Amino acid sequence: MNKLLMTVIFTLVFLSVNAFAQEKTYLQKIAGNWEGTLEYLDYQENKRVKLKTYLTVTPSSDGNSADFITVYDDFGRIIKDTETVKLDLKRKKYAKGKSEYTIDSIADGKIVLLGSGQDGEKIEPSRTTIIFGNDSLDFLKETRTPWQFRNQLTLKRTNENVLAKRTLSAAQLKEDFDIFKRTLTTIHPGIYRYQTPASLENLFTELEAKLKSPLAEGEFFKLISQLASQIYCGHTFPNPYNQNGIFRERISGGKLYLPFYFAIVGGKIIVTENASPVNLAKGSEIRKINNFTAREIIEKTLTVTRADGRNTPAHRIKQIELNRFEAERYALFDWYFPLFFAPSAGENFAIEATDYATKKKVTFQIAAMTKAERTAEIEKRYGKAPTYDDGWKFEIWNDGTARLKIENSITWRLKKIKFKEFLANAFAEMRKKNVEKLIIDLRGNSGGDTNVGFELARYLAKKNLSPYLASRRLVRNVAPQIDLAKYLDTYSKELKSVLLNGVPENIYKKADNGFFEILPNENTTDYSPISPYENNFRGKTFIISDSSNASATFQFLNYVQENKLATIVGQETGGNRQGINGGNYFFLSLPNSKIETDIPVYFIASLKSNKDESVVPDFYVKPVAENIGKEIDAELLLIKKLVRRK
Repeated sequence: MNKLLMTVIFTLVFLSVNAFAQEKTYLQKIAGNWEGTLEYLDYQENKRVKLKTYLTVTPSSDGNSADFITVYDDFGRIIKDTETVKLDLKRKKYAKGKSEYTIDSIADGKIVLLGSGQDGEKIEPSRTTIIFGNDSLDFLKETRTPWQFRNQLTLKRTNENVLAKRTLSAAQLKEDFDIFKRTLTTIHPGIYRYQTPASLENLFTELEAKLKSPLAEGEFFKLISQLASQIYCGHTFPNPYNQNGIFRERISGGKLYLPFYFAIVGGKIIVTENASPVNLAKGSEIRKINNFTAREIIEKTLTVTRADGRNTPAHRIKQIELNRFEAERYALFDWYFPLFFAPSAGENFAIEATDYATKKKVTFQIAAMTKAERTAEIEKRYGKAPTYDDGWKFEIWNDGTARLKIENSITWRLKKIKFKEFLANAFAEMRKKNVEKLIIDLRGNSGGDTNVGFELARYLAKKNLSPYLASRRLVRNVAPQIDLAKYLDTYSKELKSVLLNGVPENIYKKADNGFFEILPNENTTDYSPISPYENNFRGKTFIISDSSNASATFQFLNYVQENKLATIVGQETGGNRQGINGGNYFFLSLPNSKIETDIPVYFIASLKSNKDESVVPDFYVKPVAENIGKEIDAELLLIKKLVRRK
């Protein structure tokens, strides 16, 4: 072989190797953001289901591995999956997370993988076909023999990373603000109950002045929440449950979560559960977080709480607490603390505390957690997370006292308990065993299904009583609101019709103070006079209240106190004796920020003239921080003392 030929061959080989080295790998070719649809076969219902899906691919520098962040919008519930994909062409292996596949074939724009995995109740073979181009990406998974459709992810390239924090332009902010203001002043039934037109306009002007320059979406969310708080309505707020799922993930996803649950007692933050690696005893006081004092933290977060009327400060403070039930769902503190007090040391919290066990001051740094990490650690230490069903308990103690615990009235989320049947069985058993003392523990119950209180009232009544929740149902506007309808959603077909056509003339009449009264009709619920059930309770009843009680729970306690159905022990409630706003709801979704705000439909007005106040218990029990560390139930102790005194 002559030197010239050797040189040519060497040059060709060099160029070929160099070209191969410069060729992008599959993972580098699909780098970036994608959106599309996951379609999968639901074996239980034997049908195909589609989910909106987003994918972000970030490859390594050599292109042989990449981080895949996949976000599935499961009808409002966001599922976020992070995995590392590795490509080994020499071994013909493709690894995704802990699963490894064999590369059956690879060509320009197409890869076929073979593997196996759980499919239904069995381990089955699988084939995944990946087809990719500049702007399209498709994953088709088939299982079993012969190959059957399992799922398919079909994606198009997009410039937007849906999980990246967003900034809203001044024009976007103005449009959202205008719609927010117009909706409140047009539809909200209690907008001028605790604000005059002039004072409300001042609030709007103050907010509008803060929207002249671009704002982070979290900052705008905070400002909307602060204005909603000043309407003094317990049902008007940006409800975490109803937020757009992707927006919710951006605001509250990531390592943002304090690894403690706590109560607020006498202006102090008192630890109730601990998920951190630091040995801080139950009952310890957290004095500072990131150099912000407990007082500063409480004062700031109070500005985004909600309550009926101006005279329920304890109810607002209660909302800041991180109790286990709320914290493992959506807690106010988790959402707003990072917006007010961004961690100064990355994903760490600097804590100053007084340990309950040693009484010594301690300072330490702890890592922030994701919500899932905190929930998992709490579960390891304190047992399984409480369900809605766990909030319903009935027992009869050895001394003959019965205790009925109803920690929530969210009956539509009960899985096993049928609440009417549960109550019927409990009161039948009390009658059978001649129980003479009953304690109904409503602590933590912030409202829900009004029928819970109606049923309880019938079991506690010893004679016929006035109608349950006798009130007037008032609205501020009966005209159609076609221009706002596209921003408002509701679960009621009748209310959707009202937005487009107005309130039918035959079901309302003009009332005082600019209101219209909705007359009884087939679409409204009016509770009848209370008549005792056959198995009504004939002994002495005590009810434990606290400052979380509001909405339907407040209404029940108010009826109990007015009709002397029980002795109430505990703390003052939320709610308002003048009436609350509620009944049905519109859900306002702003077009640019996607922030959702719950807006009640009716002012459920009291038939009597009452003060701006909630239910004050017959026997007030002052919360004491020391009782948390000592695990003392002061309310139960007082009830036992009252029973002995009687």
